[in-house]
Amino acid sequence: MEAVIYLLLLPLIASLLSLAGEKWGKALTPAFAFATAILSTMMLYGGKTVSTQNFYADWYSLVIAGIVSWVYFFASLASLYYTEGIERPFFDLRYYWSFLSLFALTMNFTAIVSNLGWMWIGLEATTVVSALLILTEGEKRNVEEGEKRNVEGAWRYMIVASAGLGIAFLSVILAYASSGTLDVRHLTFTPKEALLVSTLALIGFGTKVGLFPMHGWLPDAHGSAPSPVSAMLSGTLLPTALLVYYRILDASPSGTPTKMTLLFGVLTLLVASILMASQRFLKRLLAYSSMDMMGVATVGLGLAYYHPALLKLVFLLLAVHAFSKGALFITAGSVMKAYETHEIGEIKGLMRSNPMSGLSLVLSSLSVTGSPPFGTFIAELGIIGVALSRSYWWALFIGTGLLLSFLALNWHSARMAFGEGEDREVPAGEGAIALTMTVVALGISLYAWYLILTGGLII
Repeated sequence: MEAVIYLLLLPLIASLLSLAGEKWGKALTPAFAFATAILSTMMLYGGKTVSTQNFYADWYSLVIAGIVSWVYFFASLASLYYTEGIERPFFDLRYYWSFLSLFALTMNFTAIVSNLGWMWIGLEATTVVSALLILTEGEKRNVEEGEKRNVEGAWRYMIVASAGLGIAFLSVILAYASSGTLDVRHLTFTPKEALLVSTLALIGFGTKVGLFPMHGWLPDAHGSAPSPVSAMLSGTLLPTALLVYYRILDASPSGTPTKMTLLFGVLTLLVASILMASQRFLKRLLAYSSMDMMGVATVGLGLAYYHPALLKLVFLLLAVHAFSKGALFITAGSVMKAYETHEIGEIKGLMRSNPMSGLSLVLSSLSVTGSPPFGTFIAELGIIGVALSRSYWWALFIGTGLLLSFLALNWHSARMAFGEGEDREVPAGEGAIALTMTVVALGISLYAWYLILTGGLII
């Protein structure tokens, strides 16, 4: 119980102390983030479930809390470099450090509380805090225009996400009316109730997950957000919202929500993979890649109804994706700063100008798109295998989406890493952080292979 409290208390203290000044934020945030990450890892490795009146942290909650805490740590390290390059911040940078810790706090809170209503409040809080973080910096080359674009991006994000959470709130109300409780351990629905509640939840919480057609906020938010914030938005916020939807889906007795979940997941995967191929701007490409992976994870949640062992592979996919996509966003931030452009076609020769950034870009792209030996490959293999056992059509659509996204992201990454063009010096610090995150993703993947080979993880 005390350990769960510290998952919330540590980032809260970091947030409050950061208000004393930017130097305090720079000095304390990475330290408190590292302590939070170590604590979450110890809880997950210990394999204990926390179940009290107000908190419920099972293996799935602790995986999400671990993802949030570690990406928070790496984002805080990347922020040390990011904040040095801000010429005209939208607000005092002590607030940036405070909001960064608050962002981690709200996501950890959402993951470990036992009450569906409190989960909804936690997600609403993530919207407010992350929207403020999006406002941090205007565009260097045209500050006034850049600030206007950032304000508009944050405003659109607030409107779309809040509208989605408004629909999600209806699902919370109906869940209480059906079950007489909002405790996720005691939710019970009849088949008709499950259909209505899960439909509203899929639309509402699916907006925060970035599912099609509620994904419109995703490229706008990432296009405006600082790269460390994008790493947290993509790697941690989307899986946290998906966890909340899983709690409702898990309480549904009927197979109808499963088919709906599969449909939304497959559509998201196919649309995102097509959009990725035509992108000109780097961060928008990565935003659609995040949408693509959330589509894959949603498909996995739906198929886990038929094959429950698949669920652990879905959360393995979320974990590997969080570190790999965080590495991609941090690399993108340093590269765009060095090349003074957001356009993919103008960034070339990374392997020559900075091998660490180039290597991180290539390896992280391979990891995100499911190349062996990364854990995403294991999860996608399991998802396609279960899909084949249910319907060849489902398997065909899923496989098509995975192939298109693999080709799109790795084609763009290869052009940037190996293409002939003007060399620019990319700061090594951010490249080292990104490469470390990629190594962590590889370590998680190799551990998953070990568990499979020893029978500790069954596909």
